[in-house]
Amino acid sequence: MSANDCPVCDEGFDSAGGVRRHAWEAHSACHYCGEQVAGDETAALYRHWLVAHPEDLSRRDANRAENEVDSITFGDRLSNGGVGAAVRGLPRRAFLVGGGVLAIGGVAAGGIALSNVLGRTEEIETEEAGPVGNASIPDAPGDYRYAVMGSADAAATVTYFGSWKCPVCARFGEGFLPTLVADYVAPGDLRIEFRNLAYFGGDPFLGPDAPNAGQAGLAVWNTDPSSYWRFHEVVFRNQPPEAQHWATPDKLEAFAAAAGVSDPGAIRSAVQNDEYDDALRATSQRAQQLGVSGTPTLRIGNSLVNPGNQQQTRNRIETAIENA
Repeated sequence: MSANDCPVCDEGFDSAGGVRRHAWEAHSACHYCGEQVAGDETAALYRHWLVAHPEDLSRRDANRAENEVDSITFGDRLSNGGVGAAVRGLPRRAFLVGGGVLAIGGVAAGGIALSNVLGRTEEIETEEAGPVGNASIPDAPGDYRYAVMGSADAAATVTYFGSWKCPVCARFGEGFLPTLVADYVAPGDLRIEFRNLAYFGGDPFLGPDAPNAGQAGLAVWNTDPSSYWRFHEVVFRNQPPEAQHWATPDKLEAFAAAAGVSDPGAIRSAVQNDEYDDALRATSQRAQQLGVSGTPTLRIGNSLVNPGNQQQTRNRIETAIENA
């Protein structure tokens, strides 16, 4: 049986997404193990994933489950799989206790070193583009040094400081960001600019390969801007674990090809030649001037906002639009 064969009926599919949909819709089962999941709501399936398969989840499935289920606790995993399963099931940046989140930034909790084991992927998923991948761009994208979405006439602009290697940015990109795009960008009220924080304090941020990813993103924006937000979506949907040095010319070229970028080879060339290093370092300097200390961070008006606080983010955006 291949990785894309249904574990219930052995039917084969071309992608992980295909077998995932089939297993759930045809058998009400998990495509990782074939176990039938009680309940009609997909939240039951997501809960099963988080409890039973913390080490096996692809980045796409991990993001989907963690965005939809907020009641998986350390105790849930402990009772189902013991201490090892409980610890392995935790994202690197969050330790779940009683349904609450205690951010620990990768520091050991209770003497146990936590590592990001989610996001293990062996193929690039290219499911149908969502609100981010389909986001509009201004008519004259060459007027913008950094990637933007939305109308040039939008009432307000939000600057999103993120990192291609940040797993929290991946969750934001799969969860709340599409909602912001649908609610504020698509109607023409908001423009969002993405600034990749590849350096912090002069050093690469989140790994020595982080600048490579930044080079690739800016190369896509400058060579094929109409494909940029699809590239953004594809990379974050398939983001490998943060600890891996995954942002190689080969991998970034593959992401560009999967996103439909017109000349993926140009992306490889930009990475190899550090073509956009000045722009990346300018973003680092700007972030430090503003007091940005981590990712994701949104600058809305003159305020910095953590998009993890969704209601505050909405309130600040709506105020900025009203006051424009």
